[in-house]
Amino acid sequence: MMKKTLLSAVAVTLALGLAAASIAEAREGRVRARGENGVATAAAGPNGGAVVRGRGAVQNEDGSVTAGSVGAVRTPGGGRAARGSTTTVNPDGSATRRSGFAAESAQGGVVTSQGSSTLNADGTYSGSRSTEATGAQGGTYQGSTTYNSETGVTRSATCTDPSGTVVPCPRQ
Repeated sequence: MMKKTLLSAVAVTLALGLAAASIAEAREGRVRARGENGVATAAAGPNGGAVVRGRGAVQNEDGSVTAGSVGAVRTPGGGRAARGSTTTVNPDGSATRRSGFAAESAQGGVVTSQGSSTLNADGTYSGSRSTEATGAQGGTYQGSTTYNSETGVTRSATCTDPSGTVVPCPRQ
């Protein structure tokens, strides 16, 4: 559920960013808007590049505060990227964070990553991140890292060459 929600937010951000970039292509400039809970900025350059960003925070009914930020960019050469994150801080001092990003090069390489972390009220901490990448020629990387303040770091990674053969990953 969390991954779907985060990836949906990143996809929406990317779509909004690309739409804003398309609209802004007609003329170079920058737009900034403030709302009750945050701010959004969009800008377009003369060669088709564009960026859109937003951030905000809200107080929740349970007394916690959630802050979030999103951003998307399109390069003049056709690359695209989007990122998003939310952080919630609870009255007891505990906190959670979720984040993710996706990027695609003009040549076809793609990378996606999502992660989350939790700080408990007692000071213990845990987190994880998973990343997948596919090169323009077809090679892949799939990796994950987890951390727990009591057990330490665990990493795993699998890489393939363009033919799909498992190969050693570059040093982590």
